[in-house]
Amino acid sequence: MTPRLTLFTAMLVQDSALSVSGLERESNSDRPFAIVDGRPVLVGRSLKGAAVAMAKRFFDPLPRAISDDIQHGALRRSVWEFADATTEATLRLRAGVGIRHKTDARASRLLYDCEVIPAGTRWHLAIRVDRSYAVNDDEFTEAEGILGYVLEKHWKEGRCWLGGGVARGLGWCHIEKLHAYRLDAEDYDKWVESGRQQLPTPLDAIPTVAPTRSWCFRTLDVHISFGEYKPDPNEAAWGLDMLAIGTHDADRVFQPAGDGEWARPAWAINAATPAELSTDRAMLMDGARPLLPGSSFRGPLRHAYSRAERAAGREVKDPHLFKGDVGDDDPAGQVFGTTNKSSRVLIRDARAKDGWAAARLHMHAEDEFSAGSYGSAKRNAVRLLKGVFPVRIVVEGATPDEVEPLVKLIDQQVALGALGHLPIGGHKTRGAGWGHWQAQPWRMDDVQKLRDWTPLKEPETTPTIQTGSPSGFIDRRDPLQEVRIRTTHGTLNGTLTLGAAARQAQSVFGTHSLVAWWCDPSIDLSRATPPATFGCTWPLDGDILVDEVAFYAGRAVWRAVRTTNGVRYVFIEEVGANETGDVQKARVVFTPARLHDDFRRFSATRTGRGQVLLREWYVGDEMLGFTLEQIDQEMR
Repeated sequence: MTPRLTLFTAMLVQDSALSVSGLERESNSDRPFAIVDGRPVLVGRSLKGAAVAMAKRFFDPLPRAISDDIQHGALRRSVWEFADATTEATLRLRAGVGIRHKTDARASRLLYDCEVIPAGTRWHLAIRVDRSYAVNDDEFTEAEGILGYVLEKHWKEGRCWLGGGVARGLGWCHIEKLHAYRLDAEDYDKWVESGRQQLPTPLDAIPTVAPTRSWCFRTLDVHISFGEYKPDPNEAAWGLDMLAIGTHDADRVFQPAGDGEWARPAWAINAATPAELSTDRAMLMDGARPLLPGSSFRGPLRHAYSRAERAAGREVKDPHLFKGDVGDDDPAGQVFGTTNKSSRVLIRDARAKDGWAAARLHMHAEDEFSAGSYGSAKRNAVRLLKGVFPVRIVVEGATPDEVEPLVKLIDQQVALGALGHLPIGGHKTRGAGWGHWQAQPWRMDDVQKLRDWTPLKEPETTPTIQTGSPSGFIDRRDPLQEVRIRTTHGTLNGTLTLGAAARQAQSVFGTHSLVAWWCDPSIDLSRATPPATFGCTWPLDGDILVDEVAFYAGRAVWRAVRTTNGVRYVFIEEVGANETGDVQKARVVFTPARLHDDFRRFSATRTGRGQVLLREWYVGDEMLGFTLEQIDQEMR
């Protein structure tokens, strides 16, 4: 069986809140979430970017079939295709604040918020590896195996980092129910016709390939507990360790009760706990549990490290005074990241374990003269009285020499916290944040290089296509070093019909011979049959309205599009060395491609399967345009 594509399906589960930026819209948040048609969307480009970034850790070089760049010439389309994922979850606001190193107070103009999807949200993933975009079976197998390796060996194990703020706790996920399906042409047709529901039997094992590069992952779990403070377990408690983590201003006056216990007076022991409590300062929650954000843990680590470096006589910059740009030589920046280099230390949000307890405490400021309540300074605030937060820290890097110093540094900071010298959260000077730290042993998940892989060398020329062959390409020509291009822009009056566009293009083509034309028809529900959208002869009598149309010659192209400002066109043609006027130099790149007759579109008749040779014009590193220089006889 020759696979048409391989389909991976999985359920993505958030271990922490997720922030994926979208287009600016009406929102009270500084960083709105991606919303499409009123629903949160985990866009495919975010998923693919995370998968490619993870793959680059273990595979060097990464095949061009997965991720390409302009340094190789004409860009290739990736065989990896990630579909958008949607959810019905409700967005929440997550506040962020910058803390000054010297004072531990909030830095001015550094209070912001972002929209997040809460932890526990589930997303259905569908990822395709398309065989038709691979050069041969070996390249397809490599691309398929790399994706399977990333999903099976890392995303499934919780090393799936999406969106923004990963180093500060957001976007930690894992996948469940991972399956792989190989679809041949018949399976693919059944899958499409069933509305992408009917799939063949999944593979017994996820296809993977061995890594070609080593990488280091070190994971440390630290349990931070709050409650009775007992230096000696056999003696009475000395006091009570509490935690204060503030929430967003929009949520500060109402405290969700969650699934924990709430302290209450003796006369209200049997009273039912309301769904939410009114308060002046609420505690941050993630669903039904209190939350310790990764940023609230990471900040004290950085501040403690900075103080130690300053005490040793080394200069450390406060990032809030330099908009994060502390430079590559800053000691704290080398550990915790700069604007130019991401941190290798990642810290996940921690939700309280089951069995937590909290209280709404009444507070007031005391008048120094009367020892009574000071004016209107009476208030109440929520404090966590008991709870355990499992904080996870991951240190990663290409070599042990890069990772070991960071592991040692984290050990020093955690030891400082275990001694009770590293409070977290707010109101540290008022009895909050002094929890008990218990570090588990480090877990090593290092990846070892197991093989070498050399990129496939693409020949400069390929055999001419044979009639009926589904895999060959039209000859790829040797690229010209340089040509001269003239570009003409203009507008057209009236509506844009296929025939009118054809006559306009024919009038400017001159000696250029038509190779093919293509159009995107406007929606016309009065038509009973789909119109043709591709041809090789002038459609001078075409009466259909089109939104976009293009006429291709071997050395020229004429395109027109309907816009809100009328119909606009552009004519690009290669000219001789003696031509003057608005002429610029360009580089030619030839790219063989294929058309498929498998896609059923209601708006157009089938074009038939066939091969085309693209002639692309590049000015610098950007493509100015392209034309079809040649098509095979099967398409005519």
